[in-house]
Formats: sequence, C-alpha cells, structure tokens
Amino acid sequence: MTTVLSDINSQRMLALVKAALHGTVPDENLFVDAAETDWNELFEQSNLQGVMVLSLNGAILLPKKLQPPPPLKLRWIASVETVEKWYWHCLETAKELSVRFKENNIRMLLFKGIALSKLYPVPGSRQFGDMDIFLCGKSKEGDAVLENIAKKYQVSKKHSNFFYKGIMIENHYTFLNQNSYKSFQYSENLEKQLLMILTEAGIMDINLAESVQTDEDLLFPTPDFDALFVTLHTFSHLPSRIVLRQLCDLTVIFTAYKGKIDISRYRNILAEAGLLKLADIFISLSVKYLGLNPEYAPPYESDCSLENRIWNDILNPEVPLLPKEKRTFLNVFTHKIKLLYSFYWKYELIFPRKYWKRVFYSTFFNLRHPEKIGKFYR
Repeated sequence: MTTVLSDINSQRMLALVKAALHGTVPDENLFVDAAETDWNELFEQSNLQGVMVLSLNGAILLPKKLQPPPPLKLRWIASVETVEKWYWHCLETAKELSVRFKENNIRMLLFKGIALSKLYPVPGSRQFGDMDIFLCGKSKEGDAVLENIAKKYQVSKKHSNFFYKGIMIENHYTFLNQNSYKSFQYSENLEKQLLMILTEAGIMDINLAESVQTDEDLLFPTPDFDALFVTLHTFSHLPSRIVLRQLCDLTVIFTAYKGKIDISRYRNILAEAGLLKLADIFISLSVKYLGLNPEYAPPYESDCSLENRIWNDILNPEVPLLPKEKRTFLNVFTHKIKLLYSFYWKYELIFPRKYWKRVFYSTFFNLRHPEKIGKFYR
C-alpha cells in the first residue's frame, strides 16, 4: 500500500475533487502522462482521504482517453455505487427513525455526515459511516425508544451508540466533547452557543418554526450551526489526523450557504474561544487548494508556515498508515508510540498544555486493557 502521495498525484487528486465540488473541468494537462500506477495511487489515496466518490466524479469530466484505465474505472464505479447505496439506506432509515421519534413527541435533528451530504452537488458523494442525531433535549427519552428496536452498543458522556439496520446510530447528549474543550478560554460557552443557534431557529421547540430546514420528515441544522459546528469538529480531529473530506465540508458549507451565515457571530465565538487563528488557517487552505470563493468565505489572515505544516500533515502525515501486512503486535505498539509523539505540535494548537495529560491517560488505558496494546485502530 502506498502511504505517501507524490506531488504530481496530489495535484491530480485536488484537480478532480475541485472539479466535482464546483462543476468545472479538471486541468487536462495534469493527466496526459498519468500511468496506471498513478491512477491506482489516486484511487487508494482518494479513499483514505474520504473523497473517493468526488475523485471519480471529477475523473469522468475528463476526455475518455485521459480517464482511469477501464479495469480500475470499473472497480472505482463499483466502490462508488456501494457508497451511494449506503447513503440512500441511511436516508430511508433516518426518515423511519424520525417518524418513530415523532410518535413519542421527540424531534430528531440530523447533523454531520448525512446532513452535510445534502449540501454537496451530488448528495451521495459525501462519504460517512455513522448516523449522528440530536433529540433536542430528549436524548434520554430517545434512548428508551431506541432500546426497543436497536441493539445498544455503548454509552459515553457525549452520546449513546445503537446498531440499527446495520447502521451505528449516535444519539448525542452534547455536540462537543466537553472534556477536550475544557482547555479553551470561554470553552463552556461553545456548547451553549450551538444550542442557542438551534433555539433561535425554533429547532428546540416542539412545533416546527418556519425558519427550520426540513426535507419531508427530516430536520437539519441551520447555516450558522453547520458553519460553527463543522469548524469545531474539524479542530477536534487535528491531533490525530484531518483528511481532505473535512476541508471539503467547509468548502461546501460556505459555498452552499453563501450570504446566509452570520460571519460576525461565527468569528466572534471563535475569537472568544481562542480559536480564530486556527479557523483562519482552515479557511485559507480551503480557498487555496479546494477553490472556495473568498467572497463566500469569512475574512481570514494567512500563516503560511503553519498552513504548510498542516497541509503536509493532511496529504503526507509524519507517521503514515500502517499497512495490513505489517500489523504485528510489535509493529502496532511501535506505531502507536510514534503517533503519540507526532501529536505534540498539533495538541499544542488545539488543546494547549493538554498533551502530557493525553499521554498519561493513553498509558493508563493501555495498562488497564493490555489486550488492546497490539490492536490497530485506523
């Protein structure tokens, strides 16, 4: 498995993704000399970056002679069809769950993956795994409803997990991981701000307000919520690893919601939490590499050095994914140590002075669960 993306293939992947996001044609000159090995690398890396469907959608906009070799193209199409079938399966299941909750006087809000899908040019092109729901103040009552129809998996302070029709349903008590965000200045305000946005839109009330976005039986967040939450959620992935799909989400949000987001409010909340500089970096990367129109984006200040370091970490992380054939106990253990060490500079950005606490808890967890020391987690 190739884990390091060559410079030319990173340019090709970005060209395909940008074309799919904005309905443009990729630069044909980039693909004139693309060999079969290059296309295989593009397929592999697009999948790891969560943009496999977008990449194919961009590739089919090329002249046929420049498209992927037929065997790979067929394999790619089959993989895309699997993603699209999953999307429709989740969508129908979400409608079913929404009706069931309504019968119990509970409103279900869809957010994250499946909700963001509707903002993409082709909804099924946004890859996701779990279904994230928020029951507008009735999460515990929702647990009782789910326990009658689904298999309970686990419960945390943030959400409870259930398996239903092959889907992991995450019933959220909170939107953010409160333990992580305690390190931010005014951090207790972040969850309140998200809830306030939903309250102002009428989502927390039992009767739907006119301003609430609905799709048949489904309820989705407002533009202000999506902009703030997805930005914060992207931050939370920084210590481990951010993938290209998350920058695509930001690009799509500010494009689809152009003129509908309260930019001043967005920036003020992030500034109070000490996160505005980091937000600016991700907006800048989205503009620079994914074609986000600066007129749609919030104003931002660039930090080229930090932007380059984060961008390199996205495409070619310091500790690459460990290939399956090398996942022995010793290799996995060594891999985890290297990963933990590589987190330091990113932890300082997002969770200041929390790195050694993370090391302590990680060590403590593995001492309590030695059987997981050699287990690989992607």
